[in-house]
Amino acid sequence: MNSGAPSTPKAPRDWTWPMVFGVFAAFWVVYLLVGRLDQFSDLDAGGPNTPVDYEWSLRDLDNNSVKFSNFQGKPLFVNVWATWCPPCVGELPSIARLAATPELKDKVAFVCISTDEGINPVRSFMRGKDWPMTILQADRLPPVFMSDAIPATYLVSAEGRVVYEYVGGTDWDTPKVVAKLRKLVADSPQG
Repeated sequence: MNSGAPSTPKAPRDWTWPMVFGVFAAFWVVYLLVGRLDQFSDLDAGGPNTPVDYEWSLRDLDNNSVKFSNFQGKPLFVNVWATWCPPCVGELPSIARLAATPELKDKVAFVCISTDEGINPVRSFMRGKDWPMTILQADRLPPVFMSDAIPATYLVSAEGRVVYEYVGGTDWDTPKVVAKLRKLVADSPQG
């Protein structure tokens, strides 16, 4: 029932933040599409050749300390990620498929290092997943594995040098990546 009191007009909806989000999302999609067109074009370019720091510790899913030096002496696939990062989570299944490649699974160490604060979010995320890579959590990263964004992935030779780095989410189980890892295995002393 109308009491005769004038109704107050509704304020127009502020579309600023939805528009900002929409523009950001559009640019992100374009970035991902354009980035994938040239994906792995520099895989054989030689890489930064930065020496890896093996003297640091991480945590496994049971919160036990794990020395990174345990992985020394064999080729490494190192992925830095977080459970709260959609591109990180999106690429993990392709890393699992790559790690399960019969010719690589016992010769390359696949180490996925979470930057989450503490092991509990990582443990919860991994529940029910039977992925063939080593999942660890780090409170800090050595400079060689730091980047401006995550996910960040590094291929490391058996001699302990970064031979390739890639920042951003992608599909890792490609023939080109398998060939690069095969070459790292062949060039290693265990080859």
